[in-house]
Amino acid sequence: MVRRSRLRWWFAFLFFIIGLIAYMDRSNIAVVASPIMESFGINKVQFGFLNSLFSLGYAISQIPAGLLSEKFGARIIVSCSLIWWSIFTMLTATVRTFGSLGAVRLLFGMGEGPMYPGNAVFNTYWFSKKEKGRASSALLAGSYFGPVIGPAITVSIFQAFGWKAAFYTFGIIGIVVAFIWYALSRNKPEDHPKISKEELEYIIKERSVAKEVKKAAPWGYLLRTPRFWIFGLTYFVTIYIVTIYLVWLPTYLQEARHLTLAKSGLSASLPWLAIFITVMTGGAISDRLLSKGKSRMVARGGLAIGGLIAFAITMFLASRTETTTTSVLWLTLSLGSLGFPVVTSWAVANDLGREYAGSVSGWMNMWGNIGAFLSPLVCGWLAQTLGWNIALLVNIIPIIVTAFLWFAVRPDRPLFENQLSSSKTNEIM
Repeated sequence: MVRRSRLRWWFAFLFFIIGLIAYMDRSNIAVVASPIMESFGINKVQFGFLNSLFSLGYAISQIPAGLLSEKFGARIIVSCSLIWWSIFTMLTATVRTFGSLGAVRLLFGMGEGPMYPGNAVFNTYWFSKKEKGRASSALLAGSYFGPVIGPAITVSIFQAFGWKAAFYTFGIIGIVVAFIWYALSRNKPEDHPKISKEELEYIIKERSVAKEVKKAAPWGYLLRTPRFWIFGLTYFVTIYIVTIYLVWLPTYLQEARHLTLAKSGLSASLPWLAIFITVMTGGAISDRLLSKGKSRMVARGGLAIGGLIAFAITMFLASRTETTTTSVLWLTLSLGSLGFPVVTSWAVANDLGREYAGSVSGWMNMWGNIGAFLSPLVCGWLAQTLGWNIALLVNIIPIIVTAFLWFAVRPDRPLFENQLSSSKTNEIM
């Protein structure tokens, strides 16, 4: 019997570590928001703008990163990305003006952007069709475990050495991991000297990669395909909401629920623990449904829709409760429920794009980070002008719309199915 959990899963674990570092780097600014706002003399809207600049840089880099990942592979792209964003993580602690801090956050986002298109290309070549959900879970879960442990670590470093020390610490760790990834990884399993013959045969036989020489992704066809746009819109809304938690949850707990910095750091980590669990298990659940004969619409789309509905219910309850403990509970469940549409979206990007997964995931993640760009600004403005309850409650509306949009994504049909059929017909004629 072929052993299926060997080298490829060790690389999935290494990607877990990379994702962990990425989100610790991204979220530590939210944990120390109060001292940063005080140090630079800025308000909530301006602080939200800093986070929006990160997301703008991230969004700008997505499509180029997808194309580069398909051309050069995940090994070099992920390594360069990790070194780039780690350098700008450290530079965050060196700037002295609001303008220079904004420029650093923009370039930080551009550097981190290529990580997940590289992730998607790696998934395409290293995992079988039946493992896409579990591989997406493993490759994504680190990103959502980062904010679980990040707040506590950042608060500890801040209290001992000041807020700047946190950025230096995380940046150095990132550079070290970049060199480890480059030394150990390869773009394709057939290029790796340590992979077993049995595992290599299994991967090549079961993965969804065309055998013919691949051309550049047909962007003209993609941009004329409504499902391509709808898929991007669903991820726009999902990441818009996730970013609210990333940027504003510690501040919300301190201002609306009157928690101390230390207590808010602990409470802010609980929702991220919940989404880590659902991201980690969601892929396995989805793959299990597929193995039982369920369609991808049920296994991927159904799981995403269920998570979105659960978010709407629990967010409503979180906005209406009066006690801090209950509020944290509902907020934990609401963010946790978004783990299902997050992980299934990345599995669907592979299902829809196949060997063009880098381009499809780059498009999807570009829209997600346009949502992340708008989220801190809109939520910061709502909180400052209308209060925190309205800032939370209003998010239910786009989530419900997104649940309906998933029926139009149609994960069962690859985006290039019609085009490939048309090409074959033309060749015969």
